[in-house]
Amino acid sequence: MEPSIIKNFINTITNNQQGHTHCFYEIFSARGFSLELDKTTDIVRLSADSHAEDGGFLEALEDINYKHKYTGSHQDSIINNDTARIQFDKIDTQRYPINDPYYTTALFTNEIPVDIFRLNWERDWYGKFEQFKGIDHIPPIRVFDLEPFIARLVKSFSSAGISTWSSCEGHCGEPAYIKFDGKYHRAWCQAIFENFIRKKLNLACSWEWSGWDNRCSIRSHSGNYLELYLEIQSVAQFIDTNRNVLSTMKTKLCPLLTDAHKNMRQKTLLNTFEKYVVTFMNEL
Repeated sequence: MEPSIIKNFINTITNNQQGHTHCFYEIFSARGFSLELDKTTDIVRLSADSHAEDGGFLEALEDINYKHKYTGSHQDSIINNDTARIQFDKIDTQRYPINDPYYTTALFTNEIPVDIFRLNWERDWYGKFEQFKGIDHIPPIRVFDLEPFIARLVKSFSSAGISTWSSCEGHCGEPAYIKFDGKYHRAWCQAIFENFIRKKLNLACSWEWSGWDNRCSIRSHSGNYLELYLEIQSVAQFIDTNRNVLSTMKTKLCPLLTDAHKNMRQKTLLNTFEKYVVTFMNEL
């Protein structure tokens, strides 16, 4: 990743922010951490829905050379969240040198190698109809397992009950993409994206939905990665803001699903989900 892209990205997302704490909140939210900012006290904390290991990773990021010290295999899977949680009810934001361009470049440069054998086969269940129908909350995902510029979008989809894996921020001219756990998650995500998110946001990039591999590819028409990453942030932030609305729609959907939905072809399933989204939006 070119340092100039990261510099311009940081400058844009922190524009009009006053003080180190508020800039920290914007930068580390963009990096994928689920944070809460109390604007009356200027206290930043990890949200309760963070993965148990996110605190340890956040702690490691105090050191600009964290990549040499915080090591381990990337799971890219649903993993145990019962680990003892490192509490961050009040993050000392001054310990993070966010004004150092070298530090922010390192923070947003962490390409994770694609390796299908990282897939934990226990998560195969997350693509099943019974899982999609029965669960509206996906277990938290480790920030450590996500590439920096796609992390917040993955986490936001997860918070809305949509399960993904093997997502990529885009490299060497290739688009970024989100890959979903099966056709049900992909169809539901596409339905809410096209009938809710796209109608609320002025999007500049191409969001292309593929049925054969359950993927959404995200590409800047001009090949501008800064434009791409800023739009990904915009969509992720919108999902975070409307998390309750999206979760409510998923909660309304689940009891209506039958075996007829289970056996639908992808196009028919998508059309059905889109009708539900329109109905739920009118009800809300």
